[in-house]
Amino acid sequence: MMNLRQLEYFYYVAKYKGFTNASRQVPFSIGQPALSIRVKELESSLGIKLYQIVGRRFQVTPSGEYLFNAIAPFFESLDSTERHLRAEAHGHLIFAEASPMLILHEHKDILVQFRRRYPGVQISILEKNWTDLLQSVIEGEVDLAFGSAPELVENVTFEIWGEAEYLLLCPPDHPLAKKSNIQLAEISGYPLILLEKGTADRQHIENTFHREKLFIDVVIDSSSYTLINDAVSEGMGVAIVNALWPRPAGSFRPRAIGVSHLFGQKHIGLFQRTDRYLPPYAHEYLSMLRGPVINRMDGR
Repeated sequence: MMNLRQLEYFYYVAKYKGFTNASRQVPFSIGQPALSIRVKELESSLGIKLYQIVGRRFQVTPSGEYLFNAIAPFFESLDSTERHLRAEAHGHLIFAEASPMLILHEHKDILVQFRRRYPGVQISILEKNWTDLLQSVIEGEVDLAFGSAPELVENVTFEIWGEAEYLLLCPPDHPLAKKSNIQLAEISGYPLILLEKGTADRQHIENTFHREKLFIDVVIDSSSYTLINDAVSEGMGVAIVNALWPRPAGSFRPRAIGVSHLFGQKHIGLFQRTDRYLPPYAHEYLSMLRGPVINRMDGR
């Protein structure tokens, strides 16, 4: 009966086309004569010829070629399998989130729990604008990314974790504060405070106004929601944000008016390359994060 060690010997002999070359490549010490004996034992157990010597040239027989093709995927995957298993205890996981960072920032407690469970795993968390974020995923620079739904890109999947409506922020005494069913033309008549260029929200909001051929006066743009809140509180203009916007900590509470009838819903979730291997600890971190994030976006 053939055994795994015999198959491994034959795999190296067939791959390197001879006993001399194979004895130099086998990842453990074995000489050429012993290697030849082990392969002959495999032939005897199977009752077939696996190779032949034609002149001085080593050739596998049709049976040998069939056996090699059957066992090669297993032995060729051993190195990567070992690396992945070792990464269970010591690995590096790279996350990125679209600027401004809201999902990972709001759930720092989950990161603390994960670090206690996997102290040997290093985690890098990056903040990028939407364009750079998607490119980082495409080029394999990050393992996972959170943000708005990207355009369809080959080899990139997007898992929707929730939706967020768009809100108009203005002081409570602003003329728009008491209006219902606000229209784009009304908003365009006031100075606007928006997220910085390069963010998905900024691009979407500007495109919505441009489609209606409406001019907008952006007086302040920033990656900081704190600055946006402060600018609204000082009466510098009105802001358009998504519902994940962090509420101000101070006494000022802007009027937040739903304007999804103008801008639609913002799809937010996780995207990654389809061919990117994720070790089990990465899946566990995602499972720890998924529930709280989805609940928050659902308003529960």
